Amino acid sequence: MNIQEFAVSRVGTRFWLLLGRLPPRAGHAFGRWVARQLYLRKHAFAYRTLYANQAVVLGPAAAAEQVDAAVSAALYHAGMSQYDIVHAIARGREAIIDSIELGADFWPHLQAARATGRGVLLCGVHLSAFNLGLLAFALCGDTPIQILSAARGEGGFRLISDLRNRGAIEETPVDGPALRQAIQRLRAGGIALIGVDWPVPLEAAERIPFFGRPAGLPTGYMRMALNANAVLLPIACRWTPERGYYIMAAPHMEPERTGDRAHDIQHNVRRLLNVAEGWIRETPDQWLMYYRVWPDE
Repeated sequence: MNIQEFAVSRVGTRFWLLLGRLPPRAGHAFGRWVARQLYLRKHAFAYRTLYANQAVVLGPAAAAEQVDAAVSAALYHAGMSQYDIVHAIARGREAIIDSIELGADFWPHLQAARATGRGVLLCGVHLSAFNLGLLAFALCGDTPIQILSAARGEGGFRLISDLRNRGAIEETPVDGPALRQAIQRLRAGGIALIGVDWPVPLEAAERIPFFGRPAGLPTGYMRMALNANAVLLPIACRWTPERGYYIMAAPHMEPERTGDRAHDIQHNVRRLLNVAEGWIRETPDQWLMYYRVWPDE
């Protein structure tokens, strides 16, 4: 079981709930301690996975010491942001909304995408406290969101369950029925979300260039967007000492069509991944991806 799988398990949920009750000073200290333990276990899955991903992001010129330092920084940020997420959830709705900025970097781009009158596919990049930003958006927004995820965890915070129960978010696995449901939602002018940097099983993956290397990333969501005539909105979360956590978006994209279906899928996926690459390069320590994106590394 890796970090991501533990986070959504029942045991993991109970652990995060206990962690979230700690005051910030103690919570951040504990998060740093956990990050340090993971960093020291250099033969463990978590370290090796982060090392492999960071090595590609930093490029072939990066020395082993640089990659090691990048892994340390990523684990440190993971410890801090995970505590901040569960601490906000433990305090409820207002705390979540207050803990993340949904401002000039996000709302104008979303409003411009909605103004097209078509469905909007939010294309997420897993930077920083991405899940916290998603929760804040679900609480502030007026349109239900269908989240297409690799798998739904057994655990679950009460607030997230409440959001599911009242229809603010609907988490579905990426399978045939869920994709058809998302197409219908998008055709009706709704919103769906998928992570574009989340690797898929090799047997289901199309190798697509990412940071100049073939990566096992999903492309089926682009087929869905083309079928639904949806617009694409890249989004991510970022943290700075001055602003704290904030959600950002790039201007929405119109899928480009040439009539060659296979080419159009690959071409538009690459356009999205170019945006993701730029964001990740700016803050590689905030790219918290615990699965190998480049299986050959």
